Formats: sequence, C-alpha cells, structure tokens
Amino acid sequence: MGSRCLLFLVCCIFVSWAVIGTAVVRGEEFEGFSEDGLEKEELDAPFVAPVRSTKTQASSGGGSNVDENVGSSKQANKKEDARSWRMDSMEYWDEDEFEGLPVEEEAKVESTPAASADSLEEKVSGTEDAKEKSTKTRSLFSPYLEVLGVIFFLIYGVVFWFGRKENEKIALAWATEFAGTDAILEKNFSMIGFGDKPEAPSLIKEGQNTFKFYASGRRYCESLMATLVLKNRQDLLCRLVYLVFPVKDEITFQINMNEDAMEPVVFALTHKKKAKDSQRDLKDLQQFATVLNTPSSRKWVSEDLAVISESRELAYDLLPELLLDQVFGDKAFKAYAPYFVSLHFSDQFPESKHKKVLQFTFNIPSLEKLTEMKHLIALVPYFIDIMGRYRMGSAAKTKATTIREKIRAEEYKEAWRLRQEVLQKKKSEQQTPMSSKKEEKERLRQLKKAMPKVKMSRGH
Repeated sequence: MGSRCLLFLVCCIFVSWAVIGTAVVRGEEFEGFSEDGLEKEELDAPFVAPVRSTKTQASSGGGSNVDENVGSSKQANKKEDARSWRMDSMEYWDEDEFEGLPVEEEAKVESTPAASADSLEEKVSGTEDAKEKSTKTRSLFSPYLEVLGVIFFLIYGVVFWFGRKENEKIALAWATEFAGTDAILEKNFSMIGFGDKPEAPSLIKEGQNTFKFYASGRRYCESLMATLVLKNRQDLLCRLVYLVFPVKDEITFQINMNEDAMEPVVFALTHKKKAKDSQRDLKDLQQFATVLNTPSSRKWVSEDLAVISESRELAYDLLPELLLDQVFGDKAFKAYAPYFVSLHFSDQFPESKHKKVLQFTFNIPSLEKLTEMKHLIALVPYFIDIMGRYRMGSAAKTKATTIREKIRAEEYKEAWRLRQEVLQKKKSEQQTPMSSKKEEKERLRQLKKAMPKVKMSRGH
C-alpha cells in the first residue's frame, strides 16, 4: 500500500513537471506577442518578402545568406500570426458593452518610399527657406549698414562745418571790400551797421546762407538794406543738386526813397530772356510799363538786355550815353554780364510796405574776382541821386498821375465788391434759429387761413 502511494506520488510529480515545462517553453517562444504586450511598431511594420539571392551571392556567401532569409521569413510569419490572432479576438468585442472609452485610432499606413522622399525634400526646402529668412533678417542688422550710416553722418557734419565757414568768409570779404573803411558804401552813407553805436555790427547773419547789411544817412533816401543769399554750401544734398543745376551767390539792394524825393515812375532793366517773366510776375510792371523796342536814333543797351519802362522819355533820361559806354553798352556790358541780374525802380513797388523803392540785384563773383563788380556797386549811390533829382515834365507827370488814379479807383471798386461779398456771406451764416421759427409759424398761419371753414352743430 505504501509503495503504491509512493509510486502514484512520483507519477503525479513527473506529469506536473512536464506540463509546467511545456507552458514555460511556449511562453518564452511567444513572449511579447500577447494582446496586451504587442508593440505598436511591430503591428505597423509592413510585411517584407524575402529577397532571393543571386548566383554570385549564393556562391560567395554560402549558407549564411540562406539562414538569414529563413530567419526573416520566420519572423514575418510570426508577425502575420499575431495580426490574425488580434483580428480574431476583435470579433467578440462588443462596442455597446463599455461606454466612454476612447476610440482607438486606426494604425496609420506607412508612406511609400516616393512619398517619404517627397516629405524629406519638403523638410530640406523648409529648412533652407528658414535659413534664408534668418540670413535676411541678420542682413538688415548688418554692421556694414551701421558703418555706412556713421560714415554718411561724418561726411555730412564735415560738409556742414566747412560750408558754413565758407559762406561766412564770402560775406565778410564782401563787407570788407565794399562797406569797410574808405569803401564805396562807407563813403556814401554816414551810418553803417545795425544800431546807433559805432561798434554796431555792419553784417548780421540770419541763416546759414543769408546775411544782411544795413546803411542809412544819405539824402533822398531813408535806408539801404542789402541781403546776401549765398549757396547752401553747408548742405550735402544741396551740393549734389548744384552739380546738376548750378546756382550763384546773389545780393539784393533795396533802397527806400523819401516820399517827396521820387516822381511817379516805373522802370526796369533785366536780361532779355527774363523780361516777359518779370512783366508777368510783377504787378507794377504789368499795369504801368511795357517792353521798349531798340531805338534807331541813339545808342541803346546791349542786345542781351531789355528795358521795361512806363515811357520812352523816362528810359532815355535814366540811361544816358555816358552810362551806356561805361556799363550797359554792347562793349562794356560783356565784362559785367555774369554779375548783373536786374534793376527795378518803382513808386508802386509790390513787394514792400514802402511804395517808393529802388532795387538792385547782382551776382557775387568768387573772392578772387570780387573787385570786378565795383562798377555795379557804384550804380547804387548813382541812381539814388538820379532818382532824387529827376523831375518829370508837366504833361508826362499828369499822364502818369491820371493812370495811377484810374487804377486806384478800379482797385477800390474791386475791394469794395469783395467786402460786400464777405459781409453777405457772414450775414447768411449769422441767421438765428428764431428767424426760421418765425418763418415756419407764419407759414402755418397762412395755411390755416387758406383752409375752408366748417361749422359743427351739436346733435340732440
């Protein structure tokens, strides 16, 4: 009995050992292919068929290539069995049994080699575009631009400094030459400079290229104001423009004459090319003067000049033959043509509060040739005396006065008409709302009157 029990126990142990060993072997063989332990990468991996080896591979590789192909085919068969097992287990899945669980996303199908190549090219092109954008943004803040900016501002500052100094040098040289001690203007005017004190400055700087000179204390005139308008040498951009459109330094003398020292005259002398423009732009020349033709009976100004005068007699009196021979004649004017711009004498001067004005405009030469305009500067005191001593004939003066009165009357009528238009406009704008209410009330009253009268009787 004991031996039987012992034999039965040994058999049970042997059977259990065999069963457990078989389960362990099967578990190790299929490890990682259970439903819970199956990896996504292995499920998504496509089936790869074994590649047949060529004769050369078979001859050279021998049995090693055959073993590799067999191993790869076994691995693929295992993956296919795992997929089929997973699909069979999903047949018994009940979608209505569990609610609220996240829906599993279907496995994405891997792209073909061509699609992967395209995506790779897109990524490469995207990285290249990003690099180009980054290089562009870096180029905007390139240090070279900063260096160029600093160099530009340095050049601008140097040009500004030297240009300002050059303009000041030209203005001081002119004042020293023509308004200094024993100069033309100093001899003809008792007071030079701004102010009553002797040490008052004779030249004032109003801008980087504008200077003014003042003088007074001479018969027939109240004051002389000379304005020097030089080139913008302190501006780099203006210097570049001057290379294409050159300009010259200019000086303008404006002499305010005494009220009783000047007859009613309008006279101008300018270059022939600018005569029509001057007559069109200046009101007094347009109203009172005309361009004179060249006379055949006497000497006349150079062919490059044009005379705009109120009468021919006035032009003859203001341009004697001596003056033509020295300055404005054909031979003499060649030396002064580069520096002369215009003369303008008028008792109806449009650009000043003071009506009786003599205006001279000249170009300023270079410092080496500054003395060449000496005869032009001498014209200023010469014409002050000529206009102060000039007396018109009775007939010419009556004619000139009549024309001025007629034009003055027309201007008064025009000004009165404009004032009436302005008053009428203000009156229409200043109408109060009360007047409109009264008009509306009156209109309603008129409508009420026009309506027929209706008698109403009380019913019994």
